[in-house]
Amino acid sequence: MYKAVLRTISDETWWILLACVCAIIWNSNSNDYYYYIAPDFHNDTAGYVTEYPVILWSKHSTEHYIQLAADYIAVCGKLKCTVARYSEEIQQNVNVAYIFDPHTWSPHIPLVPPHPAIAIRGLFLTESPTFCVECMDERTIRSFNFSSTYSRYSDVPFPLQWIQSLDNITSKKYYIDIVKKNTFLKEISPILYLQSHCLTSTERDLYVQELIKYQTIDSFGACLNNKEIPLNLRRDSFYMSKLYSEDILKFIARYKFVIAIENSVCNDYVTEKFWRAIHVGVVPIYFGSPSIRDWFPNKKSAILLEDFPSPKLLSTHIDKLMRNDDMYEEYLEHKTKGIITNKYLRNEIKARPYQTDITLIIEKFTCFLCEKLHGMNDGPAPHRVINESHFNCPLPRSALTQRVNPVNPWVSYTRSIIRNLTRI
Repeated sequence: MYKAVLRTISDETWWILLACVCAIIWNSNSNDYYYYIAPDFHNDTAGYVTEYPVILWSKHSTEHYIQLAADYIAVCGKLKCTVARYSEEIQQNVNVAYIFDPHTWSPHIPLVPPHPAIAIRGLFLTESPTFCVECMDERTIRSFNFSSTYSRYSDVPFPLQWIQSLDNITSKKYYIDIVKKNTFLKEISPILYLQSHCLTSTERDLYVQELIKYQTIDSFGACLNNKEIPLNLRRDSFYMSKLYSEDILKFIARYKFVIAIENSVCNDYVTEKFWRAIHVGVVPIYFGSPSIRDWFPNKKSAILLEDFPSPKLLSTHIDKLMRNDDMYEEYLEHKTKGIITNKYLRNEIKARPYQTDITLIIEKFTCFLCEKLHGMNDGPAPHRVINESHFNCPLPRSALTQRVNPVNPWVSYTRSIIRNLTRI
């Protein structure tokens, strides 16, 4: 009997040792970092694609690479570069610039091993890095030496990607004056919440749920839904290509306030939630980018959650604005007076006009990398690298060292902010 027990223990021990060895091998492999090459920029079809853009340049013969299934020739002043799709044959070429977009990763897109020999490695990211676990690791980020992101510190920055046009700020095309808006209050609430992405690091639903205790809010979409959105708006409301449709802009314009809480807290990461309200002349109740004031059309263009320690105090302020039309309109001087006093905002658009159009952003970054490739002919390849501070997502060092959330510490950090704001 004892021998049988010992034999069983011995057998189990071997299995345990084997499992430990497998775990060690697995973990050692998991330390390898992979890059995700962005899908084809010019593919407008739905679903995932499996071909990837890569910029090529050769001082010998551009025509040779055109025959490798190149998409087009990027003309950048006097310089030209071939923009082709990824292939193993192209991979062997030294004069290559890969464009990576971590946000596009999905199980349907194959992982591409790192290419340390590639001198030009560009990071293109339109979303916040909180959607990309890989972006949380500085060793991965430092694999790139050039970038085009929402951060003003990018090589090709586009913090105003959602503004569309400076003229939209003062245009009265969708603006409804305060007298008419007040008549709408018989049918609708003064505050609009239009959201269907409910699981976010900011836990915006938690705040809105608390604010509803003090204010009537029309909540459309999947998050805290209490009203059915009109049939003609159901597609427009939740599709990226429809976010600025005529119908949706007119729909939003009827309200006095719109809750604009970003899905992430990062400097310069300001989405359509803010700019769409500015566009139609509705006061945004905003939480997100700590640098949002840099992009205000005027000093008083939004109500910031950070200025009110609790939803109850915010509600008290909203009640004051509801009783005083002049006080309310102080937030809408870009419409009522047609002025933009923020010189920083004007200068940003003037200096980088490309950033209001995603196609122009891509072209600008493509030419930027093309110039770097041509420069390699006259000197060594650039050694500049990006680090985690590049994204400007404020995160106290204590949160990192305490590993509040080992997968994504930004999630825990931003959740702690919103939870503090919901305290009464």
